[in-house]
Amino acid sequence: MAVRKPRGAILFGLIVLGGGACGVLLGRARVEEGRCPLVPTKFDRSSHFLGLTYRSLSPQRGKPHLARDLPTSFDRPCYYVMKSADKQVLLVMNLSTKPRLCVDTDGDGVLSEEQCYAAVDIRKWMATSNSWRFGPILLASEEGASETGGSFYVECYRGDVLGPLALFPAFFRTGKVRLAGRTYPVAVVDGDYDGRFSSFLSLPLDSGRRPVVDGFAIDLNRNGKFVNLEMPRQGHSEIMPLSHLVRVADTYYTIDVSSHGTSLTLSKTEPPLGTLVVEPGDIAVELKLWSEAASQGLPPGRQWQLPADRYAGVYAGLEKKDASGNVWTLSGGLGSAAGDLGALNSFVIRPGETTSIKLGPPFVVKTDVQRHGAGLVTIGLVLTGCAGEQYRPDFQRNHKRAPQRTFKIVDEKGNMLVADKFQYG
Repeated sequence: MAVRKPRGAILFGLIVLGGGACGVLLGRARVEEGRCPLVPTKFDRSSHFLGLTYRSLSPQRGKPHLARDLPTSFDRPCYYVMKSADKQVLLVMNLSTKPRLCVDTDGDGVLSEEQCYAAVDIRKWMATSNSWRFGPILLASEEGASETGGSFYVECYRGDVLGPLALFPAFFRTGKVRLAGRTYPVAVVDGDYDGRFSSFLSLPLDSGRRPVVDGFAIDLNRNGKFVNLEMPRQGHSEIMPLSHLVRVADTYYTIDVSSHGTSLTLSKTEPPLGTLVVEPGDIAVELKLWSEAASQGLPPGRQWQLPADRYAGVYAGLEKKDASGNVWTLSGGLGSAAGDLGALNSFVIRPGETTSIKLGPPFVVKTDVQRHGAGLVTIGLVLTGCAGEQYRPDFQRNHKRAPQRTFKIVDEKGNMLVADKFQYG
């Protein structure tokens, strides 16, 4: 016999279930002041985060001492070595029709016990260009380390002879935090693939190379995107190496990421400050600086207050007016041919003190001549300022790029051998 359930009980049950579901949703949507959980999010290959986390590995000339054996059927090995935290990690690619990749995930050099990754054919940006992708790959780590933090992909171009490998994260971790009543999307990324979020920026940088550290981002303009801006006049860069502080509006906050990347806390603080001054006084300089304290984007000027710490310049833009009223604009920095910023490569700001750095004229024109096989020589042009800082040759005059520069090559008797123009790119 059918039993008829009271409608009131059914309705009560629906309310309870519905209320519980709403509570879960509201709990997920709630944004706390200065604190938030971080959830794994698939890494977007087109994200501006790639500029900070992308790594390139060159092939080793011989068999590294780390390698104790090879996987079965690896008859044409090509070796690579990457850095993860304080460890060296061995990778070996087998040069076959469809290559396989083996990674020494536990660091014992025994590759025959490791998993091999099959190549996945992926289409790159140009329709005629293909590359291989391997992964995601997870290095062995301490118990409790984040798997979504430590995993990464490896890519290489197809070909009979392998060149560099490209590495980038498989995931980053995202959340939302409230600061002074405003909600900001935030993100962290495990840039050294060790499964932890504790690799802070350390200075000085190694010969101008990008550091292998974890990354931090905050959506300062709250438009739903994390943008890495080179020139400070465009706004503050929202992506930076993980450091101890971050500046939001005119307030500094300490950055505290749980070691496994599951939560983030930003706490208001007032760090001791010092002053940076650039000379001479008739130039305007904009700077992008990295620091163990806080990364900075300094708009055009000549004097700024900064948290006391060591700094490294990663971009410098200089603007100066000549006697005829023409405005000349020059720039240089990390990642460009003119990557050496001289005295800006490493300097210290001390509490309550002023650090002065002289930049700009007089300039010296330097060339970099390189031979590329028979009959081909490239000549690079770099402008160098009085602090040893280098600027790109595509400087601007009255905010327009100057025409291509001409050059002549003459022999010891003064006879002209070549007359041509420099080309951009």
